[in-house]
Amino acid sequence: MKPLIKSSFYSNNECFEQEKIILCHQMWNFGGFTTDLENHNDYICKEVGGKSIVIQNFHGKLKAFHNVCSHRFSRIHTNNQGNGALQCPYHAWLYNSDGIPIGIPHQHEFNEMSDTLKKSLKLERWLVERCGVFIFIKKIDDGISLKDHLGEIYEQLLDFSMAIGRQVERYQTIINANWKIVVENSLESYHIWSVHPNSLGKFGAVEGDYFLYGLHSIYKSNPKKIDKKWEKFLGSVGNRSLKVNGYQHYLVFPMLTLATFSGMSLTVHVINPLNSTTTEVTNYTFMGKLNDERLEETLFNMNSQSTADLTRVAWEEDKPICEQVQLGISEVEEKTGIFSREEQRVYGFHKAYVQFMSEYVRA
Repeated sequence: MKPLIKSSFYSNNECFEQEKIILCHQMWNFGGFTTDLENHNDYICKEVGGKSIVIQNFHGKLKAFHNVCSHRFSRIHTNNQGNGALQCPYHAWLYNSDGIPIGIPHQHEFNEMSDTLKKSLKLERWLVERCGVFIFIKKIDDGISLKDHLGEIYEQLLDFSMAIGRQVERYQTIINANWKIVVENSLESYHIWSVHPNSLGKFGAVEGDYFLYGLHSIYKSNPKKIDKKWEKFLGSVGNRSLKVNGYQHYLVFPMLTLATFSGMSLTVHVINPLNSTTTEVTNYTFMGKLNDERLEETLFNMNSQSTADLTRVAWEEDKPICEQVQLGISEVEEKTGIFSREEQRVYGFHKAYVQFMSEYVRA
């Protein structure tokens, strides 16, 4: 199998600008968790394709807007997360749940401030939909719902989200590599032995099966080496919310990945392109929900920190190799490389990418 994405697309600024429009603004992307938006005026801010987007709870209904005041263009919410009215910190313009300014200090000083003009000054609205506790947003209303976008993976993602229990850690890192390199690295196990010999590689064989679901994919495997204490505990817990066996890794196209080990630990990896050669990765580690509070507490106390440590170490090992790939691929713009069978999910990612970027790819 030959790669379908040109090597030059991993550093080309023009390509990156097209990706922001096509893959970030016109497609459903992860925005956050409903658990962070449980109360009126709770909000989270998420950068999507170079734009700051605020998702806010208005009396139980989630709305999303471009986080920029229409008066003099200050950012409205300046923190990544919090609780507060949708009010600009610069001149205190206050916006309602439709993004229309309803509180304008010294309004009489404006030559005109009719209701019609106020409506014309409303914030840019983004679409919001949910799959369990996962929130997704997009700018363009093209009639494709989140469920349409997720397709066959929708129910599996729903099950995953509903099994998320206590958060253990939020870990963030900056990788000096194109976002596609970061995604592709997460989609194959071929590099486990050489890059992760003392972390992920300790679990032994990583042979598994790959399942493609349109744009998305899942990898399922059963590691051969499992800590005896952990194996015994797994055998005693049949009432976990997410009843899967072994390790599973999900790609929600274009840039969200998730993983679980037997539904006992769950990780969410949010990949955010900052520019053509820099990517921000935010990793959330959770323990899985059990139908027994005592066992759930035991699980948390026994394995939460080691789970978070393993995930963090794996990212710290992936970071330098992704950066080396970026340096190398920038020097071979006309070469394409080759894929093995263990890299089929990477090839599937390339097919999905080309499908949406086809007009630019053909140019």
